[in-house]
Amino acid sequence: MKMKKLTYLSAALAFLFSACSPDEYSLSKPNLQPEDLVEGVAYSVTVAADNTVTLTSLLDKSYSCYWNQPNGRSQGREVKFQLPFAGTYEVTFGVDTRGGVVYGAPHKFNVTTNNMSLLANPLYAYLSGGVGKSKKWVPCDKAYGVGQCSAPVMYCNPSDVLNDGSGDTNIGINHMTPNWDPGFQSWLIPQDSPYMNSYMIFTLDDQNGCTIEEFQGEEGTTTRGKWNLNVSDKNHPTLSFTDGYVMHNTGFNTVCDNYTTDIVITELTPYMLQFATMRTNSEGAWWIIWNFIAEDVKNGTVQIPSDDPSYIEAGAPVVPAIDNLETKLFTTDINGVEFTGAEMTFLVSEDAAYDWMWWNSSSWESVVNGNYGSAWAPKWGDDALENELTLNKKGDFTYGDISGKYTIDGTVIKFDKELNLFTVTGDNRTIEVKGTEWTVFKCDPGSELVMGVPDQKDANGNVNTYLIANFTYKAVGGGQTGPVAVKFNNDNRINYIEAEKYFRCQLYNPWGGDTNAIDPADLKIKKNQKLNVTFRLSGFTFEQPAKMVLCCNRGEEQAWETDCFGYSRAITVNGDGTYTVSWTNDTGSTANWADGTSALTMTMQYVGYASLADESEDGLKAACTIESITIE
Repeated sequence: MKMKKLTYLSAALAFLFSACSPDEYSLSKPNLQPEDLVEGVAYSVTVAADNTVTLTSLLDKSYSCYWNQPNGRSQGREVKFQLPFAGTYEVTFGVDTRGGVVYGAPHKFNVTTNNMSLLANPLYAYLSGGVGKSKKWVPCDKAYGVGQCSAPVMYCNPSDVLNDGSGDTNIGINHMTPNWDPGFQSWLIPQDSPYMNSYMIFTLDDQNGCTIEEFQGEEGTTTRGKWNLNVSDKNHPTLSFTDGYVMHNTGFNTVCDNYTTDIVITELTPYMLQFATMRTNSEGAWWIIWNFIAEDVKNGTVQIPSDDPSYIEAGAPVVPAIDNLETKLFTTDINGVEFTGAEMTFLVSEDAAYDWMWWNSSSWESVVNGNYGSAWAPKWGDDALENELTLNKKGDFTYGDISGKYTIDGTVIKFDKELNLFTVTGDNRTIEVKGTEWTVFKCDPGSELVMGVPDQKDANGNVNTYLIANFTYKAVGGGQTGPVAVKFNNDNRINYIEAEKYFRCQLYNPWGGDTNAIDPADLKIKKNQKLNVTFRLSGFTFEQPAKMVLCCNRGEEQAWETDCFGYSRAITVNGDGTYTVSWTNDTGSTANWADGTSALTMTMQYVGYASLADESEDGLKAACTIESITIE
């Protein structure tokens, strides 16, 4: 061992002295100044006969090089791109030094001829109408069957751009599904906003190149500039502007800090144009999708063919079917026993008093997803929780000072007086949760009632967005008097060493066979209820205190080893004895283990923390036994 340590030290000293050799300076790059980064000295620009431009660094290879060029930003010692039109262009060269990235002054260079063959990509024609033509784009005003939109702006989750749970973050052309299409909103862009008079005209000609004219309807201003389409990556085309920008409403001027450079295109056909800009304000990163329809489509001059591959035949909204709503409304449980009464009382949810449900062409989705407190989804006050909604089977209802009659028609509850639940006021909007006809989206007996009033319609007049009120069932008979015991079979628990590091006691595993200590049908944990498992450790010798935690695949904290040992619900064990681990249902709805989507296992830090004299199957089995399982 001493010989090895000496060898390592010698090698380290050799490296240190060699790194300081006067012939080597890659670890100590000079702090270049902007005036050092000039064309012909620090880099070169070469234009070939076919309009291929080559940018080459002339500096030492140790420098990382950055370029701002007509087709966008690039990195590398050599960059190549093509420009179809003659004209004067600019490039800016930068390098990474000890003091950070330093850029020189812009350098102008000329392209003397046109090369129309570079315009073969159809996106040029889609955007501008073709060489020698212009195309006018206006904010989208309704659903046209393309672009997955019904209005000028919508939202896309940067952590799941396909909105399918895959976690795909690779946004690009034809590779985006909105997580919300808000339609027209008074706080966002109302239907009568002057912004709807805005337009962008893209022109492509051999005299002036790629030009754009923009009219901002709210400001009444016209801007003229240049545009550049980068199609070097067919799946991620981008658009950059000189003296131009992605058209957007003035209320979003400070929401995104980039409307000009390397703008992501998510849809471009002869009919629909969509850009994505990243939100950079205090609300956090999120893709904002700007939707434009070709003016000739809007005025009816051009019809979108239904057999066009870009055409999306959106399914009509389908309200969720709820069987026996009249019975489910009045069904709950008392200490685990199902009970149907003549009257039931509902409380406005403290966790999510309201929401929107919108139809995403195939299913209903939450808009807020628990993200309350922003300008567009303000938090409600305590007054929203003051009143209780009481229904009885005779058709009577009360809510605060309001009382009257109601009827049930399929999944719709109709009140003879307006049910004005509460009002939420934020910086940018006021939300009034009220109505007479409420469509029920969910009725989980004894747990939650979700119902909403129409908020937006699609181009065919179908309601595709509902403003939702969330209720919980009020406990019957003064509430639960004590915890509910869950039956278990100690003989069916499975104790084992996981990954040769952790001691596990498995209670239920839907993927692990039929041997389970508990019946999953007995594990129905309502929102905010707590599941407790009391157990006894026996035969352990502890070297140091260990963490033990109840793990499952649900809720906000659902990681397993090793992250789970840092959870607040983890307990410390330091010897044989009786302990209790718990899990509180923070999922926002009833957690039902009968759905087969979650295991339930206790896990403990083992190697380096504790040991067992007998690690045989029998020894492991005796090391941890269950004493009780309760729900409270």
